[in-house]
Amino acid sequence: MAKQSKGIPTALLAVVIAIAAYWYWSPLLVVHQMKEAVRVHDVEAFNSHVDFPALRENMKDDIAGKPNDDALSGFGRLLGGVVVDALVRPEAVMLVLEHGDFAKKRKDRHEDRDAREQERERDDEPPSGEKRPKWVTERDGVNRYIVRNDKIALVFVRNGFADWKLSEFRL
Repeated sequence: MAKQSKGIPTALLAVVIAIAAYWYWSPLLVVHQMKEAVRVHDVEAFNSHVDFPALRENMKDDIAGKPNDDALSGFGRLLGGVVVDALVRPEAVMLVLEHGDFAKKRKDRHEDRDAREQERERDDEPPSGEKRPKWVTERDGVNRYIVRNDKIALVFVRNGFADWKLSEFRL
C-alpha cells in the first residue's frame, strides 16, 4: 500500500509538469502550425490562428494614429482603413509569413510556384538566391508572444488556455 500512495503523487506531479510545459510552449506550437499551413497553403488551418478584426484594427491605428477630433487624422484613418482592408487578407498574411515581409511581389509568387513544389521535395531548402528570414521569438508577459525578423514583428495574443492568435504586425 505504501508504494501505491507514492505513485499517485508522482503521477500527479508528472501530469502537472506536462500541462505547464504545454502551456508554456504553446505559442511555439501555434507558430509551427501556422508555418506548416503556409507551407502547404492550407488557408483554413492558417486562419484559425489569426484574429483578423484585431489585426486590421491594430494596422489602422499604426497607419493613421489613434483617432481624435482632428479632421486630417480622420481622413488618414479612413484612407489607411481602405488600404489595410485590402492588405489584410489570408493570402497576404500567409505571404508575409512565407517571405518575412510585405515586399514579395505577387508576380514572383506565381513564378515561384514550381520552385516551391521542388523546394518541398528538398526538405524545405530555400531556392537558390532566396534567403529565408531569420525569425527570433520573445515573450512580452504571459499573454503576448512576439515573433520578429529584421523587417517585421508578428504579435500573438493568448486566446484561452493554450491557444494564440496573430493580432498585430509591427513594421
